[in-house]
Amino acid sequence: MSTVIQPTKEQIINQIKKCGKDPIYFLKAFGKISHPDRGTINFDLYPFQEKCIQSFKDNRYNVVLKARQIGLSWSVAGYIVWLMNFHKDKTILSVATKEKTAANIVRKVKKIYKSLPEWLKLSTISSDNTTGMELTNGSWVRASSTSGDVGVSESLSLLVIDEAALVANLDDLWTGLAPTLTVGGSCVVISTPRGSQGFYWRTYTEAEQGLNNFVPIKI
Repeated sequence: MSTVIQPTKEQIINQIKKCGKDPIYFLKAFGKISHPDRGTINFDLYPFQEKCIQSFKDNRYNVVLKARQIGLSWSVAGYIVWLMNFHKDKTILSVATKEKTAANIVRKVKKIYKSLPEWLKLSTISSDNTTGMELTNGSWVRASSTSGDVGVSESLSLLVIDEAALVANLDDLWTGLAPTLTVGGSCVVISTPRGSQGFYWRTYTEAEQGLNNFVPIKI
């Protein structure tokens, strides 16, 4: 039976400092994700995942054009865990056409957070349900469908819009959600391509031309 070697107090402090500065180091060193065949595995980030996470950290507005089933939602979830664990009072909202789709990122956030070493969890979970999780440091993540007045009463640190090209009323939704980011919040808009029309297509093509504040990422 192997013996688990516990880090010293000095090693713990050094690791917390390194992880708090760099989400990519944090996830590569301590992140764990679920694999459909292999179960829980280490989060060995691909270069495109590192690129996305670094852009999320460096830029307030990101719009991602992606292929299917490439693990981008794990990258988003990992970045959210880093935000929540190492920063106080971070408010994160994940929205999609269906609440189940939006909650997929929340589920992955929980998986990564709960798999961390206990000494690396700088807060404890104060609330945990199917559509959200809150930490004792005041940070929380929630999932919601795009119906109604979703998120309009919140001041958000990060807004994630998943499968944005499928959201029929995204122009109206953005009108309501954009003001929630005015105090310094960030936004990640993600989708697979769905034709040459609508808010997502317009936002991505204008970002490529430098006509808006979004940074385009193509995967």
